[in-house]
Amino acid sequence: MARPQKRQLPVLGAAVACAASPQGQKSRKSRKLNEPASVEPVVPKSEHVQKLERAAGSLRPGLPKGGLLPCRAPERRKITTHLRAGVEQGGSTQVLYVSGMPGTGKTAIVLEALDKLKSQSAYTLVHVNAMRLGAPVQVFREIADQLQCETNNNEACSDLTEFFQARKAEDPVVVLLIDEVDCLVTPTQAVLYKVFDWLGMPNARLVLAAISNTMDLPERLLPRVASRFDIERVDFTPYNRDQIMEILCSRLKGQNSLGAFGDADSACGLAPLRLCAARVAAASGDVRKALQVCRRAVETRLQTARKDASNEGPVTIADLTAAEKELIFANPNAQAILGISIKARRFLSAMVIELRRKDSDVVVFKKVVSRFAKLLAIVENRSERGEVAGERTTIAEINEMYDAAEQLVLKLEAMNILKKEAELISSTESACGGPILSLGSLDIEDLSNTLLKVEDDPTLRELIEGGVQPGAEAARIFKHVD
Repeated sequence: MARPQKRQLPVLGAAVACAASPQGQKSRKSRKLNEPASVEPVVPKSEHVQKLERAAGSLRPGLPKGGLLPCRAPERRKITTHLRAGVEQGGSTQVLYVSGMPGTGKTAIVLEALDKLKSQSAYTLVHVNAMRLGAPVQVFREIADQLQCETNNNEACSDLTEFFQARKAEDPVVVLLIDEVDCLVTPTQAVLYKVFDWLGMPNARLVLAAISNTMDLPERLLPRVASRFDIERVDFTPYNRDQIMEILCSRLKGQNSLGAFGDADSACGLAPLRLCAARVAAASGDVRKALQVCRRAVETRLQTARKDASNEGPVTIADLTAAEKELIFANPNAQAILGISIKARRFLSAMVIELRRKDSDVVVFKKVVSRFAKLLAIVENRSERGEVAGERTTIAEINEMYDAAEQLVLKLEAMNILKKEAELISSTESACGGPILSLGSLDIEDLSNTLLKVEDDPTLRELIEGGVQPGAEAARIFKHVD
């Protein structure tokens, strides 16, 4: 029987079959390896772009590389002296209490001092940020975990007490640093009292440092602590304009990038830096915001320089202003303000006006309500003449609106836009009574700019912006309402 003949593939089909075979694939790969790869030419960065990149890197948050934080020499000296003495003496019954507004360098200086102390003395650092705890009582489990003390959630406090009671003279000193210690406040203060009580144990070998945004926490909330232990206070005042300017220039000089903001020797050199320092100092003194705004301004200029090699100008005031607005409206709380009711926004406007008027970080609730009534009276007066379409609210209704205002405060507090402090006890303002209000995550300038974005009334806009004279009509209405 004759065998069937193999079917001959067409020439094209044979070529495809060959390419599909393992041998064909190997041959094709070999040819590709031998061929020169097509590489896009690398365009060298201009000196201007490199300078901007260095500037952006130098303005990142955190400690500057290889350098100390400037402008805090007295505070640094006091903190370093206390910590060194406590470690060398085998513990201290004196509490180091560091207080000040956010962004004033409290934590950074304490950590800097502790890092320097490592080369001189041996100690065990336990660093707890109380703001990150789900509940105040969880601080005991966090401390136990860092000390590698076996325990469970229910017995962490008692196990730590036994740990500090059983320590020996040869054991390393424990430096317990509690950041945002305000977050450990409870109705009975049991958590804070227990932590401070460890200091009184003879063998604890413990140094306690507490960092807080509240200056009078020991006297106001912890009288038992204040009466039993000496407190070494270090108060950090907000940075002023010159200090913020020095910090920004120091960062940029450290990376040889000060020229990214212009010629320092010219008449208008470094104008964006000076403007940023002045604005931040007037609003909050939070140097973190200055670093953030300047860095975003550099990134804006860097995008322009990368697209257009001929555009090699330094960072401008326009770049700075654009960066400020971008960062403000990227804040979720700023976006939330744009969506709340008109009355809630005008209550915030009253808050801004009162804070500017008092030049303070806090204001009495009833004074805000009184100012709120006056603002609505201005809007109502314009509405009656058909100039502004808004909510109609009479002065009599405003006088009875304290319950509604309290509900507004609760809502704004839940959104972290406002904070309600303790009841007023000062005799100078006792006639006003009620709680004290302060701003939440937005400072006064950010809040003002957010409100101005949606406020149409010209008189209210002028007042929010901080105009000295509110205008003839506003003055007349304020006089009538007063």
